[in-house]
Amino acid sequence: MLGELQQEKLEAQKQWNANPCGSGKYLDGLEYGSKAYFDEVRRSRYEVTDTWMPETIDFSIASGKKLLEVGHGLGSDLLTFAEHGAEVYGVDLTDEHHRMATRNFALHGRPVTLELCDAASLPFAANTFDVVYSHGVLHHTPDTVRCISEIYRVLKPGGTMILGLYYTWSAFHLFSMILAQGVLLGGLFRLGYRGLMATLEYGADGKNTKPLVKTYTRRELRCILQDFTSVRFRIAHFKRSHIPVFGLLLPPFLERPLARVAGWYVVAVAVK
Repeated sequence: MLGELQQEKLEAQKQWNANPCGSGKYLDGLEYGSKAYFDEVRRSRYEVTDTWMPETIDFSIASGKKLLEVGHGLGSDLLTFAEHGAEVYGVDLTDEHHRMATRNFALHGRPVTLELCDAASLPFAANTFDVVYSHGVLHHTPDTVRCISEIYRVLKPGGTMILGLYYTWSAFHLFSMILAQGVLLGGLFRLGYRGLMATLEYGADGKNTKPLVKTYTRRELRCILQDFTSVRFRIAHFKRSHIPVFGLLLPPFLERPLARVAGWYVVAVAVK
């Protein structure tokens, strides 16, 4: 019988093999795995769903250096780092992500080294990378702390980790998920918190497909990242729709300042 840890990882593979990161109905009409498909995934990421990323993530940070992405998905961010001059490497637990990211880089004519593996045991020597990047990934594994320890190991002294995780005190978590979906619509009673949170991932129903979804506070992350010499945080990604109904009454200009305190992601930039 599978242990709980292994079962959680199988759930993640099940979820993202069936629904690769960035997939959705907006891609209907495009050939799956075509250059146009990958380009639309990336355009939508930076121009529609996550417009904060180009402003917050320094994609030129590893220009002329070695960068590893932990959980590369379809390769959208890794390709952007490559276009900004980085020598890029990536790891992912999911077969379809590995296959599709390999194809994405081939179609764009960019070199990359990709490994299909568990981030809790990275297949690289210590002190290998100048930058390790992981966004929206390590809150899906029961091995989060172990994975961060592995990132620390493979970073060079003075190297930088950029880590993006779901933020506990975000408006989306508190109002959209817990209050609206959980209490008012009964999701907490039907699915429990674990199942409810799984439903925010595209294609997951919280019952048959239930990937692990965790959130973190700055205090929790500061404790986890205590071995790093310096850590700074930024809270990012707030939309008025993250507060159902009443959020639409807010003037649009408040989205940017509210993102700094109630955004959906906490981004840690940590130096080894």
